[in-house]
Amino acid sequence: MSTVEHAEQSHHLPPAKVASQQRRAVLFFILADAVFFASMLFTYFYLRSLNVNGGWLPDGAKTADAWLVWLIAGVVVVSALAYRSGEMGIRSGSTARLQTGTLLGLLVMVAAVALSIYQFATWPILMSDGSYASIFIVMAWVQFVHLLIVLFVGIGIWNRAGRGLIDQHNDAHVTVVGYWWYWVTLTAVLGALLTFFVR
Repeated sequence: MSTVEHAEQSHHLPPAKVASQQRRAVLFFILADAVFFASMLFTYFYLRSLNVNGGWLPDGAKTADAWLVWLIAGVVVVSALAYRSGEMGIRSGSTARLQTGTLLGLLVMVAAVALSIYQFATWPILMSDGSYASIFIVMAWVQFVHLLIVLFVGIGIWNRAGRGLIDQHNDAHVTVVGYWWYWVTLTAVLGALLTFFVR
C-alpha cells in the first residue's frame, strides 16, 4: 500500500476513531511532559537537600519574588476557568459561550505571558547565582513555553469555533486542548508551591 493510499484511508476513519486517537496522542504528550516536569521537581529538591559547599543559596544570593510567582499561577488558573466555562458551553450547544470563554481565557493567558516576561526582566538572579537560581530559571522558562503553547492551541480553538467547525457533536478538539490547558495550570500551581521550599 502506498503512502498516499494509507493517508487517504486514515483520513476517512470514523470521527469517533479520529477523536480517540487525538485524545490518546495528547495524553501521551502530557505524560511525557509530566515526566520532564517531575524530573525538574526532583532536581530542585535534590539540589536543595544536597547543598554542596553552600551552593544552593550562596552568601548574598537573592531569590525570585514569591508574590510574582503566585500572581502568574493565579492568572493562569483564572485563564483555565474561563476556558472551562467555554468548554462547558459547547457541551450544552452554545458556540457563542465557547468563543467567549476561549477568548477570555486567551486574553488572561496573554496577561500571564506578559507577567512572565516582566519576571524575566526584573528578577534579581542569574544562572551563576547558585543551584537555586539555575533550576528556578529553567523551570520559569519551561513554564513560559507551556503558556505559549496554550496561546497557540487556544487561538486555534477560537478560530475554529468562529468558522463554525465546532459544535455540540464535534467538540473533540475542545476537549484535548482543555487537557493541555488544565495540565499547564497544574504545573503553574505546583511550581509556585516551590517558593515555600527555598531555604
